[in-house]
Amino acid sequence: MDGERPFMSAGQEDGSALREAPIGDEAREKAERRRIHRPALLARFPKIFWRSSVDVEWADDWPVVRQEQLEEYPALRDDLAVWCEQVESRFRRLDHRARILQNQFWRQHLALIAGGLVATSLGAVQAAVGGGVVGLAVSQAVLAGVLAGLTVLIRSRGSQQGYLTDRLRAERVKSEFFLFLARVGDYAQGDPVARLRQQVDEIEAAEGVT
Repeated sequence: MDGERPFMSAGQEDGSALREAPIGDEAREKAERRRIHRPALLARFPKIFWRSSVDVEWADDWPVVRQEQLEEYPALRDDLAVWCEQVESRFRRLDHRARILQNQFWRQHLALIAGGLVATSLGAVQAAVGGGVVGLAVSQAVLAGVLAGLTVLIRSRGSQQGYLTDRLRAERVKSEFFLFLARVGDYAQGDPVARLRQQVDEIEAAEGVT
């Protein structure tokens, strides 16, 4: 009626009923991810003592095709099995190599940043005491020489270029498989499985980032 507020219970009036309304597991997980996230600096912080084989399964591997999906999509079962049996291991090797080189690149630059910070601190201490401290001067000079040599070493090892190359190769392998699934281009005729194997061979043999 005009001028009257619609009936609301006490819980509805103060909003408590809305706050207590249950939410699904998926919505709860999304809310948790929004609340708890690592700062960008920590998310990209390298693993200092990390050695892992490219040929073994890693705990954080993101599967392109799961085994159970072969039963979920019977029309695509044979094609999806091609990924699991013939392509997965080759893609994963490239993916792992790219991630190892990426971590190596980040670790090298972390060493440069830390070394530069120490060298700057030594210079600040030398200035604060008025100069003339031979030990500090020698330490700073040695550290500067080490950092210069490390810079040359980092450039010569080409970790960043290697990471970009292997990452591109891995993504191209995945893209070829999607073309194979869709039967487009060269996969529309002939033997698509043989064509896919040939393309993966060529991708693995490719050099550099194009």
